[in-house]
Amino acid sequence: MQGITVLNPDELGQDPAVGMDLALALGVGHLEIRTAYGSNALVLDDAQLREVRRLADERGLRVAALASPLWKWCRPEAVPGKVDSFGFPTQVPAEDRERWVDRALTVADILDTDRVRVFSHLSVGEQTETFLGDPLLTYALKTAERAGVRLLLENEPVCTVAEPAPLLDVLREHTGLGLWLDLGNLYEVGHGTAEAVEALAPYVEYVHIKDYVPRDDGMKQFVAAGAGDVPYSDLLPALHRLRPVLPYALETHVRESPGDALTSGAAFLRGAVPGGLT
Repeated sequence: MQGITVLNPDELGQDPAVGMDLALALGVGHLEIRTAYGSNALVLDDAQLREVRRLADERGLRVAALASPLWKWCRPEAVPGKVDSFGFPTQVPAEDRERWVDRALTVADILDTDRVRVFSHLSVGEQTETFLGDPLLTYALKTAERAGVRLLLENEPVCTVAEPAPLLDVLREHTGLGLWLDLGNLYEVGHGTAEAVEALAPYVEYVHIKDYVPRDDGMKQFVAAGAGDVPYSDLLPALHRLRPVLPYALETHVRESPGDALTSGAAFLRGAVPGGLT
């Protein structure tokens, strides 16, 4: 069996039909939904979500995952740095958070997907919250299990759990939680090695693919997958050896010519993952 290629329509803008049409042209049958119509998916109303689902269904596309912003937040009294939360607030009162968990599961149900991404609290100095013992995580995992949904933790550098050791601590403690492994993020925090991937592989259920080169100002210049510095020639075979069937989602972040980046990225992935991808 082969893994699958996943495309996020909002890489091409806020009209999801445009990205879906590119997916069809590239022979990609699965989508990741993060934003549409100018709003985060969790903020869209049910009618808008049903329209996204209708557009996918009429093209024969399946939603592989909901890229939710859950836990990419801090308390209102904390001050986060520059964070891309894709239209969702980064300062969320504790009393509102359970409601957002419930909303994410409702959105997943409307989109007919059983994978929902979560993060691990923003790092905000002394105001930083702990993810491992967060009672909301226990609630969310139990509620998701009842709904037939898997929560998958992304290794996000601006959040508290991004390196292999703390990731493994959380995943071993919470067996109902899977790993949404972003290989570009793993490289960014200094662990872009085959050894790190092999340690994390047993928990991986979804993979984000992006690539970049460093700029002179210390920022990143995002490029098509395979055209940057992330050592995919080491990382992808190491992951495939232990987890041969996974969804690989292109998250290029390329702002200029995103369609070209997705096209070349899909071709790169299909050639770089041993056995290819559908």
